[in-house]
Amino acid sequence: MQNNIHVLSRAVIIDHAHILLCRTTDLAINFYFLPGGHIKHKESAETAVLRELTEETGASCTIKRFLGCLEHSFEPGHSSICHNHEYNFIFEAESDALKIHIPIPRLEEHIELNWIPLASISDIDLRPTPLKTLISDWLMSSETSVFQSAMA
Repeated sequence: MQNNIHVLSRAVIIDHAHILLCRTTDLAINFYFLPGGHIKHKESAETAVLRELTEETGASCTIKRFLGCLEHSFEPGHSSICHNHEYNFIFEAESDALKIHIPIPRLEEHIELNWIPLASISDIDLRPTPLKTLISDWLMSSETSVFQSAMA
């Protein structure tokens, strides 16, 4: 069994009550996840999410605020073939180039970007699953309790 821990930085981008999500295209079971990715050695979580957003969308983005951190563990192969425990630092971000009416170029072969209605988020296969409720909770809150663990 793999016991790799990964640290990721992800973005929540909202436009006209839709959220921008990535969808896998290269796995047996395709699912949605927030744009962003791995934090490199000596890279801040903020720098990582901005770099990843540019790599995935071609857009220059700005961070509005830190929403929270989700610790999550899953069976190897369920959501990842490379790790089974992750920390996701989640930021609310925006860009003039990332709007629902502007086509987003496909810059990475293994993902496609889709605008999903926020009201439909509970109906899709979004991973990690706790994000289905955490995203709306974080967006509507100004609380300082931003760390969530699915390990309880």
